[in-house]
Amino acid sequence: MLDLSNKLEKREIIKTWLAGQHSCTLIIPKEFAKEYGLDKPSHVIVEGRGEGILIKKLDV
Repeated sequence: MLDLSNKLEKREIIKTWLAGQHSCTLIIPKEFAKEYGLDKPSHVIVEGRGEGILIKKLDV
């Protein structure tokens, strides 16, 4: 069974900003990026959901 309490403790509030007219920049804290294998250039899938945005690493 998935332990959600541990994941909820890892929340952080971060800021986004517009980057040009067609995109938004999101800075992921280094410790989060490292934990999920995003601390080096990589590809992700961005999926809109009813409760928010889901970002998943894509292994190519």
